[in-house]
Amino acid sequence: MHADDDERERPSWRDRDRKKDRSKHLSQDQPAYRPKSAKAVWAQKQYLKEVENLFKGKKASKEHALAHEEIHKYSGTKKFNAAVKKYLAAYDLPDDWSTLFLLLDYKDLTVVKRAIAILKNMAHEEPLNIQEGLKSKLRIIAMTTADSDLRESAEEALQDL
Repeated sequence: MHADDDERERPSWRDRDRKKDRSKHLSQDQPAYRPKSAKAVWAQKQYLKEVENLFKGKKASKEHALAHEEIHKYSGTKKFNAAVKKYLAAYDLPDDWSTLFLLLDYKDLTVVKRAIAILKNMAHEEPLNIQEGLKSKLRIIAMTTADSDLRESAEEALQDL
């Protein structure tokens, strides 16, 4: 034995055991992957839902949901115009395609023109059959309306689609 061997620091048995127990294939900086618990997933979904509602403002309320539902419920009936008027007074135009499409039958032509403009911009995101439904509705409006501004809006939208 050399004198150098005695003076060198040797790892303790405890350090050797720790080194042996570590996997050489995992980085020591990253903790092992643990799947999220059902509770954590639920909490994350609730959090994201509340954040989304913050951006929606009044449209996240139960009252909005009821007013929105009434438009669909009363479509094609005598109560439709009243339901739309009530909704528009509180929330302005809706954000979803199906309700905007229903507004094309509303009596206030200014609202109909605004709905056409929004639907035209949203159309590229919709499937082809939905786009064709909009085109058909716009053709009907263009042929049947007595209002020249509305006819012009419908025809312009048709050309852009």
